[in-house]
Amino acid sequence: MTKWRLALALCCLVLAQPLHAFDWEQVTSNGREYVTLRSFCTFYSFGYVVPGGNDRFTSRNGAHSVSFKTGSSDAYVDGVHYVLSFPVESGGGDWLISKMDVIKLFEPVFRPTEIDGRHTIRGVVIDAGHGGTDNGATSRLGNEKTYTLDTAYRLASILNGAGLKTAFTRRSDVFVDLYERAHIASNYPDYCFVSIHFNSAEAEARGLETYCLSPRGAASTSSRYLTRGDIQKLPGNDYDPQNLLLASMVHSEIIKLNPGDASADRGVKRARFVVIKMNVLPAILVEGGFVSNHMEAARVNQPSYRQALAQAIARGVIHFINTMGDRHMALPSEMPGSNSSSQPPRAQPVTPPAPAGLAHDSANGSPTSSTSSTTTSHKKKKKSTATNPASSSPQTSTGTTTPAPATESHSSQGSKGGSGLNLAEPAAPAPSADADKAAPEPDEPPTVNTTPPASASHHSGTSTTTPSHEP
Repeated sequence: MTKWRLALALCCLVLAQPLHAFDWEQVTSNGREYVTLRSFCTFYSFGYVVPGGNDRFTSRNGAHSVSFKTGSSDAYVDGVHYVLSFPVESGGGDWLISKMDVIKLFEPVFRPTEIDGRHTIRGVVIDAGHGGTDNGATSRLGNEKTYTLDTAYRLASILNGAGLKTAFTRRSDVFVDLYERAHIASNYPDYCFVSIHFNSAEAEARGLETYCLSPRGAASTSSRYLTRGDIQKLPGNDYDPQNLLLASMVHSEIIKLNPGDASADRGVKRARFVVIKMNVLPAILVEGGFVSNHMEAARVNQPSYRQALAQAIARGVIHFINTMGDRHMALPSEMPGSNSSSQPPRAQPVTPPAPAGLAHDSANGSPTSSTSSTTTSHKKKKKSTATNPASSSPQTSTGTTTPAPATESHSSQGSKGGSGLNLAEPAAPAPSADADKAAPEPDEPPTVNTTPPASASHHSGTSTTTPSHEP
């Protein structure tokens, strides 16, 4: 008995010893903090080869593939396009990946069960973009505000069917201020937030993109300069890993609507739109296609496409919720009426607590038209300068890729409670010298009206996509 107790005590002593911290190779260049590609590959068990003359590095481990291009902010993980906060650089005989992207992008994607603050998510706040006097992007076929509300109802029906509660920032054709939308979300702890939009830019722009909040100290995807606002901590930054993971999982699903069309994957991107930066829930904004593009406008106008988009968003959301709280909800696939109904399914909304400044119908909890009385001004947006990126499928690097050397701290990284990332948050950088030249970041995605004013009356009220808003 004594020997058994001694053996047990020794075993407990060994298990109590802390794991050795992983020794990252860190480099500071031009005031920005990086890790080497070698240490990145070692920690995440990717095959590593010293980058040579090829400007593309591609590798894989047992679960993921990754592809970088030196000098570029475009990266691919498992074939999905991500826009990094900072380009991959070369220096000191190796490539360099920003600490910001390791902590805020790759870590939640590769090791989602290691995210701090994982908890059960019980529902989804669905935000139908625009509304009321704000039509959003328009074409000859219809308005963004109509498409977003229709898709929101379809998404709610799917999520309700999966056993999730849903709430809306608007349930009818009313204007709701952007800050009020974020405030509504704050009344639903243990939910996540999905804002639905449809894009507009030049006529040739096309594809799908998903936004989450920019990390503190990184410019938004559309910005050339690091501004003073970029180094301020925002409410949504408390959920940086969750925001990225939710965006990643939703985007991975919606790009399946364009099978074999890599150029339609515009990427997981970063922004400081009001509804995500002021949110106290994990939050994303989905752009479901360009109504300014002739072909995509026709597609968005089809109820079957909006149903398929809602299904894809729902799959990503449920995957995220299963990961965050170890739930095991089935992912939705085909839903009845997905190809024929011109009306959205009837949602079963949850009666919410009434946020300040909003009147609610006591029967169903929906905001009334008094939401348009909010005092915060709504700014008109300028035309977007976004263009369709010349993205292509990742190319493999030349040469033989060999496994990166193993380390003691790396051996247990895949298990919950295993090796931590052991990377301190990057220091907040100073604004760039050209910070004052940067245009103010829009409060929401910019829109452009592609319907000539003279024809507006001709098309008014003729759209076949107007949903029946009340169940």
